[in-house]
Amino acid sequence: MPGPAVPWWRPPGLAGAGDTDRKPPALLASGGPQGGRGTLRGQSRPPSRMPVGSDGGGGPRRLRGEASGTACRGRASLGRREIRSVGAPDVGPARHPGEPVGGGVGRRPSRWLRQAAMSPARYFYSRRIDVSLASVKCFHQLASAYGAEQLQSFCGRLFALLLPQDPSFQTPLELYAYALASQDPVLEEVCTQFLAWNFGALIQTEAWPRVPTSLLQALLSRSELAVPSELAVLQALDKWSRERQASHGEVAGLLREVRFPMMLPEDLFQLQFNVSLYRVHEALFQKKILQALEFHTVPVRLLAQYGGRNLTEAAYWPRLYTSPTWSASLRDQSASGSWVSYAGPGRSSYNPYNRRTSYYEVASRSYYPSRSFRTPQHPSFLFQAKMVSWSFYYLPTMQSCWNYGISCSSEEPPLLALTKSDYTDPSIGYENKALVFCEERFVAHVVDFRGQKAKLPSPSGTNGSRSEAYFPCSPGPFSSFQVVVRPFYLTNSSNAGL
Repeated sequence: MPGPAVPWWRPPGLAGAGDTDRKPPALLASGGPQGGRGTLRGQSRPPSRMPVGSDGGGGPRRLRGEASGTACRGRASLGRREIRSVGAPDVGPARHPGEPVGGGVGRRPSRWLRQAAMSPARYFYSRRIDVSLASVKCFHQLASAYGAEQLQSFCGRLFALLLPQDPSFQTPLELYAYALASQDPVLEEVCTQFLAWNFGALIQTEAWPRVPTSLLQALLSRSELAVPSELAVLQALDKWSRERQASHGEVAGLLREVRFPMMLPEDLFQLQFNVSLYRVHEALFQKKILQALEFHTVPVRLLAQYGGRNLTEAAYWPRLYTSPTWSASLRDQSASGSWVSYAGPGRSSYNPYNRRTSYYEVASRSYYPSRSFRTPQHPSFLFQAKMVSWSFYYLPTMQSCWNYGISCSSEEPPLLALTKSDYTDPSIGYENKALVFCEERFVAHVVDFRGQKAKLPSPSGTNGSRSEAYFPCSPGPFSSFQVVVRPFYLTNSSNAGL
């Protein structure tokens, strides 16, 4: 019989299945991107009466096996990057693979996994498991089949390393379907978060029409949806509905998630001519367009007093709009060691608001870039002619903070800073954020500006003094940053971010 269960080990910064924060697993990687090994160390210890391994050693052994089934193929130690869990948790009592288990995936694990799970000396007692990117799904499948919720949650978070490797977005969609089948909310959230932050790229791929309705509903309900504009959201939904031939009820539910007040009046007028969904859902469109036009033409005081509008509803809050109207970017030119400004991944550099970039050169010939740009005060048409001037900085050192007059402590750099220099209406607040890109391929993290500053995460968990990026960027550093200005009306129940 197995010994008494020990407390579940959770790596520092690893969120549990019920957590809602954006903390990734703490992966302490070494060896670089071409191989090498990362280590996760836990704090719990094996039971003192754990049996001695067959090799005669007195310490716990690592589990290394070979998967021969179609779902899990290749040795657990093979893969371009290996993650080793030392001090692994007790996974609970074993169940027969054919026994129904809540959270099962509906099929039996491979023979190797069944043998590993039913060998107390090798799995339940060893407290050591080697997990590579090639084998993480195997262990997740095992945990799901045997009802080991904590191990299932742990493996679900490791999928954050796999998702960015497929620019076609097939892997994230497949893993999302797998998360639903295995009833794993952690893996489901990891997949949804990746697709939300990279939504602008997703809607341009061939995989877009294959996004399931439930996932699209979850994506459109989020404010942290990175997309050029709300009009782009509606146009993508229009294309999705045509190619997928979704039902009338499904499309109506998705249209209710579109934030019509975030579109300009001229775009709202053209919807009847340019969006095929308008003819099928004309009544719903007219209701939403009327709501949006009220937002654009009625002052906030009258909206709150007579309109009965709840301005804290999601429809009145901007998403992460990456068009030049609301954002600006800085990119690393690694070859020269300098920095340049640019319009963002996949966008032209046309700038209607006279943006400019300046550089501060020091004796070491390193550059501290800044970006000046302008945005409207607020999405409402009432403020389209009233502009706000912003300055966006990347501050890698204390010296760069001093150069730009930004107050920083020694622990804060590297960080981003954002300042505004014009008067803004007292009824408007700002909740600004920045997208953090890895190799210009994907959004690895989103940071919030607290006051004027936003602290950057560690690209791959090698800096123990700060949290790791939600989606690790190995070997780092981050390639670019894109600030997104997000204005909103202040009410009694809202607070300004800047």
